[in-house]
Amino acid sequence: MHPHVDITKTPEGDHRHGVRIGGGDARHVREGPASLAECLHDAATALAGHFDTAVLGVGGRPPGAHPVAAMARRTLALAEALRARLGFPPPRAAGPGRRPARGRIL
Repeated sequence: MHPHVDITKTPEGDHRHGVRIGGGDARHVREGPASLAECLHDAATALAGHFDTAVLGVGGRPPGAHPVAAMARRTLALAEALRARLGFPPPRAAGPGRRPARGRIL
């Protein structure tokens, strides 16, 4: 069994991700990261040492399983590859007025 990482974009343009194990509710949720890469890295940090592979879902699309180590060490390259494969626009630059990310562990 692999954990599922679901990443979505909020109406405000930020991201939200949750990590689920099995069919239950998300056990690690973070709202507000500015980029797909931040979501990938944060999820990898939560999973490291516990799982080798995670199944990713981005924007309601399942791009497949990826090694947690790649999510942690090759974050930018993986985010760019996912963005290109799914046809998402490039990330917007962080700047003044961006609110900090909010996280919670359930």
